[in-house]
Amino acid sequence: MLWGKTHSFHRFVDTQLRDLRERYGLSLWMLIRKTGDDWRLLRSNGSGYALTIGEHFRWPEARGRTGSSTHADASVLLDTQAHSPPYPLNRPMKVGACLRLPLYGDENRLLAVLCALDPEPQPHLTDHILPSLKRQAFLLETALSWNLSLLNQQRVSDFLDDDGRDPDTGILDVTGWSRMLEKERQRCRNYGLGATILRLRGTGLERRDRRQRLADSLAALVREQDMVAYLGHGQFAVLLAETSIMQSLRMRARILDALAAKDLSVVCEPETLLLDSGVLQPEVLLHSAVH
Repeated sequence: MLWGKTHSFHRFVDTQLRDLRERYGLSLWMLIRKTGDDWRLLRSNGSGYALTIGEHFRWPEARGRTGSSTHADASVLLDTQAHSPPYPLNRPMKVGACLRLPLYGDENRLLAVLCALDPEPQPHLTDHILPSLKRQAFLLETALSWNLSLLNQQRVSDFLDDDGRDPDTGILDVTGWSRMLEKERQRCRNYGLGATILRLRGTGLERRDRRQRLADSLAALVREQDMVAYLGHGQFAVLLAETSIMQSLRMRARILDALAAKDLSVVCEPETLLLDSGVLQPEVLLHSAVH
């Protein structure tokens, strides 16, 4: 390892997970991220389970056997013979021991879970290791909370620094939009986030003044961390950071109402941001007709 050369959230997490595995055993240590109702594997260290980064998990409702009264605290599950471990979707695994500690953010919001699994029971998992484990969980919790708090600042900075601009409207053009998509995809992969896109198409947008009015209106309606682009041929797009489809539908209704009041009639369609690199999304149409 080249100390002092690079610093990243992932390298910090990977180092922590490796140290935990070396200190306490168990085959696999994971940081599982929670966003909404979704559980996704963020980072892992270990072996014995064929898991991939980004894999979705099913989280059990029941907590299983939690041992002595020390484990009655809802923040900790330490189970030497696991009864209700987390599983990847549709793929049960052999789990003999499970350890779980939650990581919280602002307003006691659950951000992630530090989790360790082993195929066999681990009788050494006893009360005396809990204080040390909680300290390690706190370090991960602090790092995750801090990095998440900086993401909006990074988005705004990326937008201001990018020179891919449509000359008529001043918003992102196709080139700038593509770069913003790739950066947001990387953030989604890094931190277990989701994002959505609104595609807008309208008539009469061959006129420069109407394109400018629509661009100005969209920029005023979205949050500072969201991105607006003109893709040509009467097509606009909005990238809504850290939103679900249901949240984007509410934003869509707000946008349509506001534009209708300005006599700017558009068709607006939401879609989930795909995390595959190199995909231009939404697909740019080669004509401007609204069907």
